[in-house]
Amino acid sequence: MSIKNTIKTILQLTHEKTYIPVANIIPAEQSLTGKVALIAGGSGGIGMAIAKSFLQCGCSVILCGTNNNKLKACAEQLADSNKVKTLYLNLAEMESAKSSINKAADLFGKIDIFVNSAGVHTENVDFWTMSPTEWDRVMNINLKGAFFYSQAIGAYMKHNKIRGRIILISSSRGSEPAWSPYGISKWGLNGFTKGLAEILSHDGITVNCVAPGSTATPLIGVKEGDNIWSRENNNNRLIMPNEVASLVQFLATDAAAMITGEIVRISGGRGSFDIR
Repeated sequence: MSIKNTIKTILQLTHEKTYIPVANIIPAEQSLTGKVALIAGGSGGIGMAIAKSFLQCGCSVILCGTNNNKLKACAEQLADSNKVKTLYLNLAEMESAKSSINKAADLFGKIDIFVNSAGVHTENVDFWTMSPTEWDRVMNINLKGAFFYSQAIGAYMKHNKIRGRIILISSSRGSEPAWSPYGISKWGLNGFTKGLAEILSHDGITVNCVAPGSTATPLIGVKEGDNIWSRENNNNRLIMPNEVASLVQFLATDAAAMITGEIVRISGGRGSFDIR
């Protein structure tokens, strides 16, 4: 046996003797007590549902977005204003990623959970009329911005030895044939989830992706009280934001500590066995 292999074996044996206590899974309503979550796209329909779900579990929440007035209005709607703060954050401004994460961490003293729910759709074009400007607008937020803000939060968690959670919101479109920058960005986000999960796994940081089907939010023109009937899946209805939030909440807790690198679709089969 070579010296290199001998050293490797010794290190492995040492590692195997490390004491790891049995995980203590606590009730859902206390599952995020003392945690702080940063939610990019926090003023959107899914982002707000996630914020409400986190608050119910004892978490403090930082709502982030590009419209300060809308963020303030959203914060006022949430039950526990002492546990909610807001911060301007634009994923398209990649050069500000590190400073934005540091500003966010200062609000409650730390960040344990990063949820990226920010995203935009391709608008008013098809494949033949797609322009470089529209391509860049969508990709800069949905994929490039997600990459660099995840890089910044990952570095923050590593540096501060936080065994955190990174949860990216993708789409069932990320499993279907794609021609638009929106669909392509979601394909990229799914692949990035697996790569980032591998990179951060040694630091106890989990990275997962939630991929909803069409969800009843203002992003697709649905407001509270509207009919949610749809041909999007065989259940004949849109996904509800609180359904997405419940899944994100679970992935943020210690109960999901052994889940990482996964793309979890919540789509009624769309993007799985139902491809359109």
